Parts: sequence; C-alpha cells; structure tokens
Amino acid sequence: MGGAMVPGRCMACQTPLHKSASNSSAEFERFVCGHCETMIHKRDAVRCKRCALALGPRLQAFGWTHCRHCKPELEHSALAPLECVVCSDYVAPFDQWIALMKYGNHHGMARFMGYWLGTKALEMGLDLPDVLLPVPVSPDKLRRRGYNQAALIARHLGRRIQRPVRTHWLIKTQELDAQATLSREDRLLNLQGAFRATLCIPANIRIGLVDDVITTGATIQSCKAALYKAGAESIVTMAVCRTPE
Repeated sequence: MGGAMVPGRCMACQTPLHKSASNSSAEFERFVCGHCETMIHKRDAVRCKRCALALGPRLQAFGWTHCRHCKPELEHSALAPLECVVCSDYVAPFDQWIALMKYGNHHGMARFMGYWLGTKALEMGLDLPDVLLPVPVSPDKLRRRGYNQAALIARHLGRRIQRPVRTHWLIKTQELDAQATLSREDRLLNLQGAFRATLCIPANIRIGLVDDVITTGATIQSCKAALYKAGAESIVTMAVCRTPE
C-alpha cells in the first residue's frame, strides 16, 4: 500500500468518511470513520503513570495509580508525575494500523497517530514536554527503510501540541540482534550503549521521547539512560501503543 492517503477516506480502514456522523466527534471525524473511532474509545484504559500498563479493576478499586512492578519503587505514588502516555494496548486493530505504517509505507497513518497521541496527552493534562525526540533507528535500518516511523509520528504529534521535533539530539550508534524473541532483561543487555545523545541537554528542558510501540520498555529505558547521561532531568515517554502483559 502506498504512502499517500485517499482524500475523504478513513485513515485507518479507508472507508468513505461521512462528516457530522452522530457517533463521530468533531476532532476525529477528519481522520477516522465512526466505527474506527468507536474502537479507539473502546480501548481506553486507566494506566500506570510510569510505564502505561493497563491497571485492572482490582488495582483501580484499591486506588492504585501504578502497576505492581512500578509501585514498590515509589513511596508516594499518588503524587508521582505522569511519566508515560500511550493511546491503546498493542492489539487489533491498532497493531495492524502500525504495521501498515511501519512496513507498508502507509505514511499517512503517522498523521492520524500523531494527532491521536497529542489529543490523548492533552486530555490527560500532561505537563507537556518542551521538545520531542523520536526513538532513533540505526543508520543502516534508516537507509533500508527510508524513514523512521517514530519520527513521522513525532512530527505530527508536534503539530498537535505545538512543540518542536529534534531528530538528531539522540542517535542509535549500532545495529543490534533482533529483539523480538528476547526477554526484558536480555533486551536491556542487548541495548547497553546502543544510544547516544549528540549534545549536552540543559536540565530545564523537558524531553518527550516518542515511539510507535512500547514492548518491554527496554528500548525506552536505554534511550532515557543516554539522555540522563547528557544532562536531561525530566523525560516523559509518549507512544501510540503498549504491549499488554
């Protein structure tokens, strides 16, 4: 499928858009049909403020704001800032939408995803970052694919929340073994030293780290480690989807 979107059609499923449909909001009707918008809102969930894992009914009933993995590390979790924003779990149809963008050159999906992610951040009252940094891909992968999907999303997210994007502040310095079959611990080991900041980052600049999917969080943690080493003190993660437990 090509990168161009068909005017007047849903960015997600390509069915014709009918403006002012009763089940479509003013914001989303420019991008997706009523059915796809329903799917978006159906997947809304209360999430861990630190890693964005969906919190089940029992944890919500106890008033938890963090998952079991993150809460033991936080003494005052209710007062902890929001550190991670995602739109949905990485499940159908969103996994298919991301695959179209990532592997099918369906670049128009990035426009919708960036808008969706920005809308979610604004709805949640996020302390917005000053600048957006897409999670980088290796130079070899960038040459082969021709684009970085995280950078495409960041560009449209930046337009939605009116923040600049900097694609060269953080770089990936090496191609790594495939991550898909590795555990979180092995991913972290595989990613050690894989990212590097290209400048000293002033402590007063809040960074928004943008990606398409958070799987185990190992890539994000490795990126954040490189940014903290360069002087960053405040980083929020912003991703379209989060792989559920």
